[in-house]
Amino acid sequence: MDRPSSDGTPALRRPPTSGTPGAATHGLGLSRTAPAAIPTGRRWARVLLWLGAAALIAIGVGSRALDTLGSPPAHVEVAPSALHDRHGTALGEIGPPVSHASLGLEDVAPALVDAIVAALDPLFLEADGVDASTYADSARRLVTVAESGGAGAGIMRRYLDTVHLSDGSVTTETQLLLAELRLARELSRPEILERFANVVYLGRGAYGVHAAAAAWYGIPASDLTVPQAAYLASLIDAPWGVDAPSGDADDPHRSARLRRDQVLVAMFDNGMLTPDELALGRATAVIEGIRPAADVGIVAGPARTAAPDAASGGFVRLLVADAGLATAATNAYLQLVERYGVHRVVTGGLHVTTSIDLPAQRAAFETIQSQLGAAAEAEVVVLDRSGDVRVLLSLTPEMGTGAQPLGGLRRRPVGDLGGSDPDTLRSLIGPDPAGGTVGAAGDVVEVASAFGVIAVGGTERPSRIVLDAAVAPHRPLGDRDLDRWRMTPRIVLDADAVARMRAGMDEHSLASGVTAWGRAGVVPHTGDAWFAGWTSHYTAAVRVSLDAADSAAAATAARELFLAVLEPLQYAPSSSVSPPR
Repeated sequence: MDRPSSDGTPALRRPPTSGTPGAATHGLGLSRTAPAAIPTGRRWARVLLWLGAAALIAIGVGSRALDTLGSPPAHVEVAPSALHDRHGTALGEIGPPVSHASLGLEDVAPALVDAIVAALDPLFLEADGVDASTYADSARRLVTVAESGGAGAGIMRRYLDTVHLSDGSVTTETQLLLAELRLARELSRPEILERFANVVYLGRGAYGVHAAAAAWYGIPASDLTVPQAAYLASLIDAPWGVDAPSGDADDPHRSARLRRDQVLVAMFDNGMLTPDELALGRATAVIEGIRPAADVGIVAGPARTAAPDAASGGFVRLLVADAGLATAATNAYLQLVERYGVHRVVTGGLHVTTSIDLPAQRAAFETIQSQLGAAAEAEVVVLDRSGDVRVLLSLTPEMGTGAQPLGGLRRRPVGDLGGSDPDTLRSLIGPDPAGGTVGAAGDVVEVASAFGVIAVGGTERPSRIVLDAAVAPHRPLGDRDLDRWRMTPRIVLDADAVARMRAGMDEHSLASGVTAWGRAGVVPHTGDAWFAGWTSHYTAAVRVSLDAADSAAAATAARELFLAVLEPLQYAPSSSVSPPR
């Protein structure tokens, strides 16, 4: 019998399943035919059709993404960056020491074109534009670069790294690949190579092949021989070249020679040289024809890391000669390089506003000369309450009254500047208390910053000398995009610590009636005397080095210089900062 359903009605008996192949039965006894299997060939055709459609969609999406990027960089000229004080007065320029000129490839020796291509991307000139293979190659390199960390970049990538990425608009590897595709779509390969050759840094302060040929060989780029061209191409990855000898006494330029010979071999392997030309090139001494570094105004030696100079690619030309601005300009240069890279600073034509107050800077320079003469060494810095560097000077006896050489600030012992309290200044306001006296060494800006923390009640404001920079230099000044250098103060001392530190400070009166608080410190074995302190608006630190046997006189000189340097910046007495308790 049929088993009743849950509502009491008889349920239909399901008929037996038929064994007929390809047939299927339903609950009502009706049968249907199963779909026939799709032949393997048709299945693969369908897969390929879907893959082709996906590729077309990807190309379309990629093209739309390319359209969202800006046009390829048109920056082929080298324009120096300009430094201004806080009031807009021009202070100096940062640019290459070797004159630059943009050349067409027809004005460059064919051997140099071959050497650059062989060294970086032998197949670069064999393709043009963007096609399916270009997209496939980009996808392959996206994976390869992710695994290898970006090794083996070609001409197009290096060009983008040099001039397109420095504005910060392209940051990820995917964006970089899109920018590369856009560049290949809008410019021919010879145009890209020409632009790269005119901006690549090749050592001795030379940007571009024209400047490099002059800096290294004193000849036009069109007259370079095969060994010379190979040597310049080898400098793309090692721009210090023979100015940084690293071999044994019998072969001091071994590294430079091996890099040049690698380029020569690459040229031969790609059919650019005959066997005789390769043998002749390798037999030529790597230093043959190279100008002495001194003739270009460069001190030979290892890669430079301190002051801006020709070896590092930058040169500061001061426009104001009577204010001792070299140290301030150097510090501005180093801060800019840390943020933008050397190439952008030296060639990008940045419009830089510094925190320097030129009238106060000039007054401080004149004060040092009148009070100390030419026999003393002195460093002076004045910071305002925001941490901006208003005055920065570093003078040594050999400078006399003339222009001072470029250089950064030196770290020097600060002696008993903080007093006898072992917690005083916390080792120049470090995170942990320092045992004994103030930290072993500091430069004049660090010392002033430490006293600035006390002056404002325990808040640290990082010192800065660059206020902003225009990162779109080719637009009118009023329409530029300014990169403003913001600071983030942080509390580093509590009220009790500030009170203890203030208690050790002496009270002084400026000629204007403004009150200053500060303290002297002496380092007998060096002849250094320090004075650091603050007024209601400014913090200053002064280091004076006289005869080590006369430390008391040096301490007095430091105090008098401290008061004299602060005076021109004061406008009226103020009680915005309470005296120490």
